[in-house]
Amino acid sequence: MRVRTPSRYKPSPWRAARIRHSVNAAVEFVFTNLAALFVEGIVLGRMIGGVLRPAMVHVMAPRLALLERCFDRDFYLCQFEGEAQRRRVARAPLLHYALLGWRTRRAPAPGFDPAFYRRQYLERTPGMDPLLHHLERPRSQKSHRNEVEARSDRPPWREGAEAVLVFHHGRGGGSSRFLDLYERDLEKGGRNVLRVRTILKAPTLAVIGDQTFDLSSGLESLVEFAHRRGVTRLLVNHLIDRPLAMMAWVSELSARLAVPYDIVVHDYFMLCPRIALVTGPGAFCNVAPPETCVRCVTDYGAEVGEFDPLSWRRDHVSFLAGADRVVAPSDDLATRMMGYLPKPIAVWEPERDAGLPPECTPSVLATEHLRIATLGALNVSKGLRVVQALAEAVEQTGAPLRLSVLGPASEGLPHSVAVSGAYLPQNLDRLLAETAPHVVFLPAIWPETWSFVLTAALERGLPVIVFDIGAPAARLRRLGRGHVLPRELSTDTARLLKTLLEIRDRWVAR
Repeated sequence: MRVRTPSRYKPSPWRAARIRHSVNAAVEFVFTNLAALFVEGIVLGRMIGGVLRPAMVHVMAPRLALLERCFDRDFYLCQFEGEAQRRRVARAPLLHYALLGWRTRRAPAPGFDPAFYRRQYLERTPGMDPLLHHLERPRSQKSHRNEVEARSDRPPWREGAEAVLVFHHGRGGGSSRFLDLYERDLEKGGRNVLRVRTILKAPTLAVIGDQTFDLSSGLESLVEFAHRRGVTRLLVNHLIDRPLAMMAWVSELSARLAVPYDIVVHDYFMLCPRIALVTGPGAFCNVAPPETCVRCVTDYGAEVGEFDPLSWRRDHVSFLAGADRVVAPSDDLATRMMGYLPKPIAVWEPERDAGLPPECTPSVLATEHLRIATLGALNVSKGLRVVQALAEAVEQTGAPLRLSVLGPASEGLPHSVAVSGAYLPQNLDRLLAETAPHVVFLPAIWPETWSFVLTAALERGLPVIVFDIGAPAARLRRLGRGHVLPRELSTDTARLLKTLLEIRDRWVAR
């Protein structure tokens, strides 16, 4: 059985959020499709396009001349699967990119990662091509083009040293930060590291620096490259956004190079194609049987395109079993995965919890609201619905609590909740100073596997509240600090509100 649906959750019970989200999604869908119809159907068409293309090229000549400096025609065309569409785009690929390609998140060249660039330049106007933004900046302000270049402490290449070929996704986030730290550890051991990047619109491509290899058309060139660079080990940091055939490609590459492969497990993607073990209605399933997964992904989708839910777990566990070493960032994740692997899992914690400043005890005035802030991106698995329900309960009861989200939210929240939107790590102290939270609440309903935002709160001495699930709870318990609440409070808003008010009462200045 194969299903093909996008990943999604049951609509939010908060009516205003659902309507706004649906309207925004509909507007974006209509705009994108109308733009595609105009560009690919008219501008790149045979009849009208023959007259319209030269005119548009003439009008846009200064911009196209600037973009052309960093545009790779052949690479760009690789990001179109359909032969008919590729032929149309091939009539004027640079013009297609300038009009439409950057809007649909296509990469203009192997070395330029538009998703990475967007994450680094949040102040960039949303309606502006990231490559154009990059090229128009003064030379002194030029930034890195991709996450590999962004690591300023990467050592120079060591001739004759062993090398590790690392396969990674392009989504950023905690797994990318983990990999940066893990690569540093490999480099301290004297090894070279070659990170293989993923191209969102061409997932069969493997990009190393400015070189591109197509895994689907044969591994010969990558095998030759790896031999020349002294690769003695492969490392898979994640398989998300890659075809299911990626497991076979890694196994074949490992065999042809006669080197082992390691796997870092950051979440539950190899057991649950929705990643977080959270169902469409927004409940933690605790690794449900495959038969239950079929109903869940059929109704609500997954983080992959087309796949067989019944064989998903079996195939991925087999791939894990073939690894020389499986690495996890926490004991909690290693313990949960242990029942599915015939070999032990090595735990490599990306940060040290020792040496943290002591927890500060807030002082709350009797007439003051308890200021509660969440840190980082807030989605359903990270407790967005918990915050929605809690905010509504606070509004209805007039409870002295004030909620804020330092980060983006995947769904709308009541107007009483301040949402900062995405931020750069260097801006967190400013946001915290502006918000001045008494406590940080990390309301994840899935077993997070490390949590760098927890570290950020601990490093600043802020008290933290979590539910009793995953690595954050285990870390707080190990440190003997913070507040670990029973997991059932995530679905019992009245008890959660009562518990938070009791915590506030302990901090009220007498």
